[in-house]
Amino acid sequence: MGYEENKKSIVERLSEIITLKVNKRLNKEGLELQKMKLGFEILLINISKFIVIFAVAAVFNLLLEVSIMTLTFALIRKNAFGLHSKSSIVCTISSVIMFVLGSYLSSYIKLNNYAVLVTFLMTNLLLYKYSPGDTESHPLLGEKLRNKLKRDSVLTGIFLMLIALIIPNGTIKTLISLAVAYEVISILPITYKILKRGYKNYEKYERAII
Repeated sequence: MGYEENKKSIVERLSEIITLKVNKRLNKEGLELQKMKLGFEILLINISKFIVIFAVAAVFNLLLEVSIMTLTFALIRKNAFGLHSKSSIVCTISSVIMFVLGSYLSSYIKLNNYAVLVTFLMTNLLLYKYSPGDTESHPLLGEKLRNKLKRDSVLTGIFLMLIALIIPNGTIKTLISLAVAYEVISILPITYKILKRGYKNYEKYERAII
């Protein structure tokens, strides 16, 4: 516990140093300055996570496979959103398990085009029904925004399906399909229920406005 607090304080100090240097040019203050600091903090935390993930991937000689999975996951998550771990350490551990173990298994479980098509028919239907998934700390307010994110999620899913169908390599087909499946799991109502997290968090905010 003490190590995590110390690590967090290091990240905070680094983000403050970067913010102060950048702000000499931008001259932000108040809330805008705090937003800038938070942005750098999130960036530094994410960089540290990627360092851990790719270091483990390098140990198992899976850098290319993990890179494909993380890129695919990022592409679909950009619009579909979904659950986040409540702590950085849990997020890092779960990401290592998902991407490194998934990459390892892809060498043994190689999907053909029939399996890819069936997998993506299911995942794209689920994206259409349940994306985007918000969180308590990041409710997605506005029906127009949610509809746009849903549309873009499905279009991205179709794009990734076509890529997986065209690429002849069975391992890459599996990597792409598995990464999309991971994202879809993070937006399912059953996942929210199992993890005891708030679902459709935007509703309480929009009701309060009305």
